[in-house]
Amino acid sequence: MLKRILFVFLAAALMASAADIAADVEKAERAWGAAMMKNDYAALDKLMSNDLYYRHSNGVVDTKASYVGALKSGKSRYYEINFTEIVVRPVDDKTALAFAKANYVTKAADGSKQTMQLMTLHVFRKGAAGWQLLAHQSARPPAK
Repeated sequence: MLKRILFVFLAAALMASAADIAADVEKAERAWGAAMMKNDYAALDKLMSNDLYYRHSNGVVDTKASYVGALKSGKSRYYEINFTEIVVRPVDDKTALAFAKANYVTKAADGSKQTMQLMTLHVFRKGAAGWQLLAHQSARPPAK
């Protein structure tokens, strides 16, 4: 009987921990979106890992330095990021996957505003600075 009680308590603790991780990572995901729209470089520095690997939907790959550099130079700009779905799957207590769908309004190569729907996979890792974006992969949804 004692083993069953211990098992129930352990299972409940693990579920609570997973729920806490999911809530914290969703908060980090939304903070990333807000920082992108505001060009808040201090927030982005905290939210993005120095080891960031960022693959855009067009296949271009950025590091943290090149990504932030493109934002600072005005080459890239995110006017709107409106999340329609965020699903977080904890991997362990220091790693989580965030699957999101969002409508983006960004700066196109010709300087005009472009609207697109993207699906993203973000890998977050928890370290001394909290939850940080370690990897980004985006894709456009299939044509209907």
